[in-house]
Amino acid sequence: MPASPLVTRRRLLLALVVLVLAVAAVVAVVNLRSDAEPNAGGTPSASLASGAGTEDDAAPEAGEADPADPESSESLSAGDDPTGGDAEPGTDEGESPESRETLEPAPFGAEATPEPGVTVVVPKVEKVTGEANVPGEVGGPALRFAVDLTNGTGKTLDLRTVVVNAYYGPDRTPATPLLKPGGKAFASEVATDETARGVFVFNVPTEFQDQVELEIDPRIGAAIVIFTGA
Repeated sequence: MPASPLVTRRRLLLALVVLVLAVAAVVAVVNLRSDAEPNAGGTPSASLASGAGTEDDAAPEAGEADPADPESSESLSAGDDPTGGDAEPGTDEGESPESRETLEPAPFGAEATPEPGVTVVVPKVEKVTGEANVPGEVGGPALRFAVDLTNGTGKTLDLRTVVVNAYYGPDRTPATPLLKPGGKAFASEVATDETARGVFVFNVPTEFQDQVELEIDPRIGAAIVIFTGA
């Protein structure tokens, strides 16, 4: 039985709607694919955008100085002196300077000559009771030494650098210096043909007062003098 004109019209309309929808779907797919493809001259790839792999930003090769780093420079070769000075030939690091000359120990009362024209003597050694006068000092058994230095050099001598030390016992234990009683430093200088006297007090235990050494260092360039005795 042939379809009525109304049914035929509905079928045609339905087919037209399906065709329109199909065309719209095809257009949408084409537009989506075109958006996904990069345009010529568009945004560079991620590696180039981040700077990786570019010649300008490449790290300098080993052994080359980086011009952007002010502290980078040619490395010092082995044996170069970073201070710019040359090592003194024939000397090793830690090598001590030449030892000062020390005269043979002399008995108290004897005369010693640390340098031409200068004589030193210890004319008097007394047992005293040391007095604590400043922080660090300890009172107790002590010895007081008078030291005379005579200048026969023909010129005034500076005595501000004279150093006097005392030691006692078999192990040469350093004795502690005291100011009192009666301690007196040398004057700052002594004229030619004059004698200067200094008086020095040291803590020395009673049992070691017969094993004492007095060391006198007049100045740089002179020999060190040692007096010993009971």
